[in-house]
Amino acid sequence: MRRLALLLLPPLAALPAVAQVPPGDTLAPAATAGHAPAPAALPLRLDLPVLDAPYNLAHGVRVPSMRQSLSLSAGFYEASHRAIREAWGKGGRLMASSVVLFDYLATYLPLGDSWLHEEYHRAVMGNRGIDSHNDVYNFKIGAEAIAVSHVKDEDLARLKRQHPAEQVRLSAAGLEGGYRLLQELEKNGFFRGTTAPHLPLLWLVRANSAAYVFSGHTNRANKLADEAARAEGAAVEVRDFAGHDFTAWVYDLHRADEPYEARGIHPSGVGIDRYIKAADLTREERDFLELQGWLQLLNFVDPNLIGLRGFAARKALDGRRLAFNLSLGHLLTSFGYTLDANVFLRQGRVNLFVVLHGYANGARRFPGIDAALLEYPVTIGGRSLALSPRAALWLQPEQQRFRSTRAVAGGLAALRVDHPLSQRLGSFIEVEGKTAGWVAGTVDLASNVSVRLGVSTVLR
Repeated sequence: MRRLALLLLPPLAALPAVAQVPPGDTLAPAATAGHAPAPAALPLRLDLPVLDAPYNLAHGVRVPSMRQSLSLSAGFYEASHRAIREAWGKGGRLMASSVVLFDYLATYLPLGDSWLHEEYHRAVMGNRGIDSHNDVYNFKIGAEAIAVSHVKDEDLARLKRQHPAEQVRLSAAGLEGGYRLLQELEKNGFFRGTTAPHLPLLWLVRANSAAYVFSGHTNRANKLADEAARAEGAAVEVRDFAGHDFTAWVYDLHRADEPYEARGIHPSGVGIDRYIKAADLTREERDFLELQGWLQLLNFVDPNLIGLRGFAARKALDGRRLAFNLSLGHLLTSFGYTLDANVFLRQGRVNLFVVLHGYANGARRFPGIDAALLEYPVTIGGRSLALSPRAALWLQPEQQRFRSTRAVAGGLAALRVDHPLSQRLGSFIEVEGKTAGWVAGTVDLASNVSVRLGVSTVLR
């Protein structure tokens, strides 16, 4: 379920819609004495992953995957915000107000951030052949909460019985999707130099997410569960898969071995009582969830939120201009949470994005690192290609359990190859392999090899 807290929208209209990097630290191409001009930023590329296997084909034809929904949502906001900016010229309060109004309406529309939130939930279930419905398609404009419905009790019981860590990840996946969207937009701003007015969305998603997590240990979670149960009655098909995402998350996190059926009977007398209230949590569980609400504030440690897309050191390393940025993050995982430092680096043709992870469960902390080189140009056999290799290494808790003290090593390796077909169109193939472990935006907790094929269009 996506719970919406949109009270911040009116104040957001007062924020600068396209904030600039301070003079002298601009990321735009510039020449320095004795050196060639820095290369132009990468053009804005919108991806359409046509095939993401095995997800799309493992349980019949099933779309979208996590990667597909993220690409569609990021492209939706890039294109829409860019169009609004161009319609109003250089900007101003009218343009900013238009973006805020658009972002409010987009919250309730397919491809918007709520749609992405729900698709990330659905992808976790879909990966195990569980059918569901994204209620964003019901166009509930102005609704306080949006559900993932048409999920069977027996499917949820099977998921927890056979894959308890995935049941935990299921409840947190929507939050993961929202922050992945913001990360993609910020990477576009840093590495591609895009100036689309994303600032209201950057604030809105963070504020909604933090408020939602923090509300899980309060009476508001109790009220939300009671209201939903009364409204739905005995109609199982209209029920959300979890109710409040984070009361369900912390409940299953601490009770991985408890059968799903132990939740009891729904107040209507029909089906399982899916909705966990704050009153159902132990003091330990409520305290842990409250801690996660406070840790959400780390997601606001981000220069992009005050309009700083990056900084420049003009004589760094080999004398060439180095652009850089740094932000912090907090995400819920299948075993607990991760505290991240996101590092953006650009020098010459090298575009590097690195995430330093500090994983934690209820017993200890674990390290991890994820590094990606973005679109490095090469020529092979007379063809101009762009290579994007990625590698990650980590220690994570054994079996993804909250109380496990044993660390298990794992890793991920991926390579994407982009091939331009024309000035506007291109194609790409990506191969990704991973061992068992949690990776943001990758649906499998088990080991897996994925192949993605798609097309891309360039906006200049």
